[in-house]
Amino acid sequence: MSSAQPAKNGPNRDESSASPVPIGVRTHAVVSGRWVATALAAAAGLAAMVFYVLPTWLAPSRDTPPAAPASAPRAPAAPVRAVDPGETVRQRLSAEEAAARYREASEALQQKAAPEWAPQEWAAATARAGDAAAATSTRDYARAVKLYDDAGQRLRAISEQADTAFERALAAGAAAIEARASANAVKAFKMALMIRPGNRKAQHGLARAERLDEVVALFSEGELQEKAGALAQARRQYAEAVKLDPEFAPAKATLARVDARLAAAHFDELMTRGLGQLERSDWSGAERSFSAALKIRPAHAAAADGLARAKEGLQRETLARLQREARILETSERWDEVLASYRRAEAIDPTIAFASEGIARARRMIALHARVDAYLAKPERLYSAAVRTEASQFLATLDHEATIGPRLAEDRQRLETALKRASTRIAVKLSSDNATEVTLYRVGRLGQFQNREIALTPGTYTLVGSRPGYKDVRVELIVSPESESPRVFIACKERV
Repeated sequence: MSSAQPAKNGPNRDESSASPVPIGVRTHAVVSGRWVATALAAAAGLAAMVFYVLPTWLAPSRDTPPAAPASAPRAPAAPVRAVDPGETVRQRLSAEEAAARYREASEALQQKAAPEWAPQEWAAATARAGDAAAATSTRDYARAVKLYDDAGQRLRAISEQADTAFERALAAGAAAIEARASANAVKAFKMALMIRPGNRKAQHGLARAERLDEVVALFSEGELQEKAGALAQARRQYAEAVKLDPEFAPAKATLARVDARLAAAHFDELMTRGLGQLERSDWSGAERSFSAALKIRPAHAAAADGLARAKEGLQRETLARLQREARILETSERWDEVLASYRRAEAIDPTIAFASEGIARARRMIALHARVDAYLAKPERLYSAAVRTEASQFLATLDHEATIGPRLAEDRQRLETALKRASTRIAVKLSSDNATEVTLYRVGRLGQFQNREIALTPGTYTLVGSRPGYKDVRVELIVSPESESPRVFIACKERV
């Protein structure tokens, strides 16, 4: 009996070492093959001892007298079921594997902050895992496996709630921003990023939350400035707040409202300024003022009327200025510039009479100047009788021109002088051998002579001499007003 007592009550060394691993620490159950074989051998020896040795220990001694019969027969004792050591080892290994699976799933969810967004479900799963660890410590491995599996199923149920928890975190962050609770907003968006690391929407929300205090400070300062009547300074604060967070609705709405107030004030200022400019006939200034006012309120009737009055006044002023400029240019006989001024006036108002009349006058004077300049540029053209006739008629036209100016009058005088010189005959002395027949082209036959004098107008002439039995001769004669009376000898001397 004394030798069997340790096997019945004393703990096995291998079994006592299989204490549960604390939750949250990842381990891997690895059992060496050598130790499994050793455990199986020990279990087999223990079974042999139970079946063969233990009965002899427990059998009654031959020297012991038989017990007195009881008054009533006892019920037969229940047979003792043998424990398979190998099965115990396998159950323990299964429990360790279930614990490892649970810990792996638990760590993954802890990284996603599951205890915060599913606290009740997490507590229930953790409680199951604690019960499983307790069952393992009492070597109730089969129950431990069931409890770990149940805890794992609860973790999977929590994992399926991750998308919903993510959306709740985003919504909570947005609500916290709207409530201007920056700490809560940061916490919510950080939780969302733990559930879905790298999510752009959550990152954007976190960035807004981290700037929220600065945005709110700017917005609050803007409100103070606005209450004090400093709209321009208030607008700067609101604009800075919107720049930091374009989605911050209070700053956006307030900035729009302040802009509207500033625009209204600026519109009133422009209208007042424009009306004053109209009274002072400052047409250009009034046009700028009313144009700026219409940009603020495009359909404003008073601003449109003011602009029309300003343009009308500016048109009258411009036309008067162009007329003055054109008349000054006419006195200087700068007819190309005169024409340009009248054309600008006509472009403003095609019905204006002075512009159309001025254009016609300028064109006529430009043509007269061009024609007289052409005669004076090449006075030798006047040596032609046809050109002289044409120039004489042109001089008569100038005499009837009422608007002729000093410069054109001077050019007319120069042309008249050149025409007179071109019409003045010059004496030309001719000599020959009294045997050559002389002909002067454009004048006629001169016949045979020894000496002869003929009066010719300036120009270029050709003398031709002919004589029977001799080659004809040609002599070019140039008659110029600037030269002395020319002398020319012509005679046929070369026999044929």
